[in-house]
Amino acid sequence: MSCVRERIVFDTSSLVPACLNPNREPANIFRRAVLEHDVFCSAATFNELASVLTREKFNAWRPLEHRLIWLGLFRESVIFIEPTTPVTECRDPKDNPFLALAISAKAKVLISSDVHLLEMHPFRGIEILQLVDFKKQFLRCE
Repeated sequence: MSCVRERIVFDTSSLVPACLNPNREPANIFRRAVLEHDVFCSAATFNELASVLTREKFNAWRPLEHRLIWLGLFRESVIFIEPTTPVTECRDPKDNPFLALAISAKAKVLISSDVHLLEMHPFRGIEILQLVDFKKQFLRCE
């Protein structure tokens, strides 16, 4: 477990459960990550998150208004930067912006549940971890 304040990137696959289920473990991990570390986002990754969270299929989980409020809180909780290093190495091109963000942010870890990203662990010295592994390695004991 690290007590050092690290630079972190979350991909969309790890943030959707945090938004849809605010009282469950993914949301708790995200909240603690924001408090204990520096979480980075870019315009491209934010726009993807916004696009996904406004999908009609999520109305059954949480009302759109609540998802938009969560998105606004997310925007206020993270550090925005624009990637300067293009990345084209992921099998799924939609995941490249997260890798580019992680490089430009000098992130220690990219948190994801996306198999295309997880299979790239480690990527240029950046750990790619699922939420549960991030929690074990980077969140302080309660």
